[in-house]
Amino acid sequence: MTPSSSKPCESRRFPENCELYPVHGRHMAAVHNNILRGINAIAKHAATVEGDKIKPFLVFALTVFSTFHHHHHLEETFSFPKYEEKLGKGTFTVNYEQHEKFVPQVEQLVHYLKEVQEGKKEYDGKHIVDTIESFSDAMIQHLNEEIATLDAGRMRAAFTAQELKDIDAEFMKIILATTDYYTNLPVVLVCQDPDTAWFPPLPYLIKLATRWWFYRRYKESWEFGPVDLYGNPRE
Repeated sequence: MTPSSSKPCESRRFPENCELYPVHGRHMAAVHNNILRGINAIAKHAATVEGDKIKPFLVFALTVFSTFHHHHHLEETFSFPKYEEKLGKGTFTVNYEQHEKFVPQVEQLVHYLKEVQEGKKEYDGKHIVDTIESFSDAMIQHLNEEIATLDAGRMRAAFTAQELKDIDAEFMKIILATTDYYTNLPVVLVCQDPDTAWFPPLPYLIKLATRWWFYRRYKESWEFGPVDLYGNPRE
C-alpha cells in the first residue's frame, strides 16, 4: 500500500485501506492532548474549588497526573525500547532527558495533593496553579517535540505493517492490564477532545462499562473534566 492510495487511520483498530505509518505518532499526539486538557482543567478549577468540592477535585487532579505517569512509564518500559529494536538504541534518549526537566515538579505537586487529601496540609488553589505554571513550558515543549520521534517516514523505513500492528496489540494489552478502570478510564473520557472523537481507542464494551459503571465510584470527580463521558463539552 502506498501513501497516495491510502487514507489516515483514525484509530488503533487499523481499518482497511488506511495509511498505517502515521498512526503511532497521531496516537501519541492524541494522548498528549488528552493529558494537557486534564491539566488545563486542574488549573481552571483549582482557584475556585472550596468546601465539599475539594475532595472530589483532588481525586480528579491526582488521576490526571496518575494517567500522565502511566503514559510515561509505558513509554520508558515498553514503547521506546520496542521501537529502538529497529530504530536504533539511543533514538529516544532526548525524550528520557526531557522527562527529567519537568517530572520532578510534577511529582512535587502530586505529593502536595496527596498531603492535602490526607489532611496533612491545607488546600491552596493558588499553589496548585503556580506549580503547574512552573513546569508547563518544559512539559509542553517535550510533548510537542516527542511526536516527531515517531515520524511516519521513519516508521515506514524501519517497520513492516504487521510489526507495528503486533506492537500496538501488545501495547493495548499492557494498558488494559495495568490501568485503573475506576479512575484512569473515566478521566481519559472526560478529558477527550471532541475533534478527535476516536480517542481513546478502547474496546466498545470497555467504554460502555466505564460510562455505565466504573465512573460511579468517583462520579463527582469527573465533573471537573472539560467534557462529559460522551465527549459533549461542558458549559
